[in-house]
Amino acid sequence: MEAEQRLRELLSRVKVARAVVSTTPRLAETLAADWQKAARFYASFGITEAAFRHGVSVDEGHASGERPADPLADFTERTARATASLPGAPPQQSST
Repeated sequence: MEAEQRLRELLSRVKVARAVVSTTPRLAETLAADWQKAARFYASFGITEAAFRHGVSVDEGHASGERPADPLADFTERTARATASLPGAPPQQSST
């Protein structure tokens, strides 16, 4: 249960950080151009750049070996990642 809570909190922080970037003019460009500002930005949300750009793996939140209760969670996550777009991010290539 504790791992699920940590995962939800991490996912929430990533979601809020993405919302801030998508609603703040030129912030995506600033983060890409200035690594120090980017580091401070990610640290302020308690996330990594990789988590921001690529999302959070379900396994990161389930270090104890627990799996999500929803059997479609992994499929849903893959589908969401495949269809998501971030401002300034290169287009994703289809894996099919």
